[in-house]
Amino acid sequence: MDSNQNTTITTPLTVFAGTLVHSTRTVPLQIVNDALIGVRGKTIIFIESQSDLNDLARRYFFNPKDVRYMKQSQFLIPGFVDTHIHAPQYAISGSGMDLQLLDWLEKYTFPTEMKYNNTKFAENVYEKVVDRTLKWGTTTACYYGTIHTKSTLILADVIDKAGQRAFVGKVNMDQNSPENYMEDIQTSIQETER
Repeated sequence: MDSNQNTTITTPLTVFAGTLVHSTRTVPLQIVNDALIGVRGKTIIFIESQSDLNDLARRYFFNPKDVRYMKQSQFLIPGFVDTHIHAPQYAISGSGMDLQLLDWLEKYTFPTEMKYNNTKFAENVYEKVVDRTLKWGTTTACYYGTIHTKSTLILADVIDKAGQRAFVGKVNMDQNSPENYMEDIQTSIQETER
């Protein structure tokens, strides 16, 4: 090959055939039984009817034999969006179910969240919570961290490496929590901006 020749390497197209359940701007629930969905990387390239297979194969340069057909009992849906995940609380999931909120915060949440000043502990838990949310089909999330900036940045890195879309926020607390788990207002603002 000529070293001056310009070549483009693209991610291959993956094509799924089967039932698609989704919504559009005009239709709140649409079930398409004969869908053909073309995906390149993390981008949906087309959603068409299976009757258009040969035309789409020519247009998008894929072999119809490589189409992945779903079973009749399977279907594709868009990823879930979770707008409120307290990532550090994953470590205490299911605990203290007999307690009222304020008692639960005092007994479980605050002591656990103080541990996130240890970045290794934080990374271990955050890898698990992001892995779990992705396995549940959550492709987009809003995560709350703790008052610890370094650990919250680790959460953002873990999410980025896993390929999940997310907003990540450092928690800011200057009242209603133990004295050793609060920030003064100025420090909180500076750490949030950082």
